[in-house]
Amino acid sequence: MVLAFYPGANSAQVEDQVTKKLEQYLFQFEEVRKEKTFSTTRDGAVIINVELEESVKNPDIFWSKLRHEMLLAKTLDLPQGVRGPIVNSDFGDTEALVIGIVSDKADYSQLKNYTQKLEDGIRTIKAVSKIKRIGEQKEQITVTSNSEKLVQYGVKLPQVVKVLQSQNAINATGDVKTNDSKVPLYTSGYYNTENQIASQIVGTSNTGAVIRLGDVATVSRIFQEPTSKTTVDGHKAMMLAVEMHEGNNIVQFGEQVGKKIEEVSKLLPSDVKLTTIINQPKIVDENISHFIHEFFLAIISVVIVVILLLPLRIAAVAAMAIPMTVAVTFALLHTFGIELHQVSLAALIVVLGMVVDDAIVIADNYVELLDEGVERWEAAWRSASDLVVPVLTATITIIAAFMPMVILTGSVGEFIFALPITVTIALAASFIVAMILTPLLCYTFIKKGLHDHSEKPSDKKERISMLDRMQNGYNRAIAWCMKHPKFTISGSILSIALSGVLFLFIKQKFFPAAERNQFVVEVWMPTGTKLDKTEKAILKVEDLVKNDKRVSTFATFTGTSAPRFYYNFSPEVPVSNYAQILVNTTDDKTAEELADELSKKWTDLFRMEILR
Repeated sequence: MVLAFYPGANSAQVEDQVTKKLEQYLFQFEEVRKEKTFSTTRDGAVIINVELEESVKNPDIFWSKLRHEMLLAKTLDLPQGVRGPIVNSDFGDTEALVIGIVSDKADYSQLKNYTQKLEDGIRTIKAVSKIKRIGEQKEQITVTSNSEKLVQYGVKLPQVVKVLQSQNAINATGDVKTNDSKVPLYTSGYYNTENQIASQIVGTSNTGAVIRLGDVATVSRIFQEPTSKTTVDGHKAMMLAVEMHEGNNIVQFGEQVGKKIEEVSKLLPSDVKLTTIINQPKIVDENISHFIHEFFLAIISVVIVVILLLPLRIAAVAAMAIPMTVAVTFALLHTFGIELHQVSLAALIVVLGMVVDDAIVIADNYVELLDEGVERWEAAWRSASDLVVPVLTATITIIAAFMPMVILTGSVGEFIFALPITVTIALAASFIVAMILTPLLCYTFIKKGLHDHSEKPSDKKERISMLDRMQNGYNRAIAWCMKHPKFTISGSILSIALSGVLFLFIKQKFFPAAERNQFVVEVWMPTGTKLDKTEKAILKVEDLVKNDKRVSTFATFTGTSAPRFYYNFSPEVPVSNYAQILVNTTDDKTAEELADELSKKWTDLFRMEILR
């Protein structure tokens, strides 16, 4: 995001003198994706959202080059008075937590002090990165007078301004030199209170009497005219947005911040409430817990199927490959820097059924060798060595099916990169376990084959297992297919063609919609609308939200927007005609239902307002 400010210029002047010139510099770079880059010009400001081509591997190098180019543009082409341009490449950073400091009784200076205490406590956590304050109101000292009073005392306004500027300085006014050191001296002209400013001598009258600033003006401490306002659940609030350093466990990070919040809350007045508006650690914990639950269900399901279809001894040996493969996979993922998240866990669930295949093949071959009369130790090493080529070929074939995902670029490539790598590591680990551990387990726990030829034939009818029945049915199906090759090949081709036709009618989406218990309401007023007018509009929406029992918490941002708390959520640049409500509901389904239900009410509400 490239921002530039041109105070006093209207949107047409900014567009002609700033925006077009910046775009000329931007579009000379082949890395810039022109069809996705767009600018927004307002009175006194321009915001350019720059998107790079997917072929750019290291954006940070380009951002550094762009910053240099923007400095050159300011020096050579931009008119005087332009502030910036500023290149904000941290625009995509996401917040881990957003905490509201809420109190209707405290004024903004007190809220600032409470926020500072919480900030100081959280900053001691090692994993904390950036901490931003949202909703802070700046204080200022206002000196108010009128020309009649100044004339009455014979004091001129420039004279007053000059005195105040000269006195309110922290520069050393001299120094004392000794043989050993040089000590700076400071005047006591730095103001600490409003009374000191009011007591400042600004001149003398015709009679020689001293004239102080308080004689000709009123000095007061007030808050600046706000450029933005924030509330939590309809109450006055400030917020802290907390980011986490990469490479840390966000769930543990959330627990550490939670402890600090509890410690600080004990030091605050009873009317001050700390509310977590955005809690990424909690959401991640719930999602990861859900995936872990699904993961273990998948493991149990595979083990049950193996036990049902194979003799118990063979099933036990084959099932042992799953925990060993998972353990090796986790170790290798850590070695290669792949974090445990939704994509890597999903890859493990996808590949879990394949992980046990190698072990089943090796164990089955071991039993076959025992049935042929081969000694146990020879059967153990031959069970792996005889099948190393076909098992390795099958493993590489499956890996090759996933590896094209590695070449994907852009944001999709960043997200999906962990999937093929995790699949590759898991299948490679399963191959190693099958080749080394499974033969040893077979030798230790399986003493004889399924058909002991040393026993005398019995008149008892041999029991046919479920696996034998499935094998017999499979053999008959294969035999029929081999007898009717034309029908078999035609059926295969037809099924492939049918799948291609059906593919055209299936909606395509690379990632599913995010299931979150949050939604955002945005209100745009006409350009130039004052903050108070925008606030009145967003309060009408707030009234509909705050009384709904399905809403757990909500935060209102007037003149600004919520910080980026999710990868595809783009915060708006602060502007007086924009407002936003972030709503948290009891669950993700409720969020979707409530958003759909209330959208019509909001539409009707503002349509009525426009008609009125």
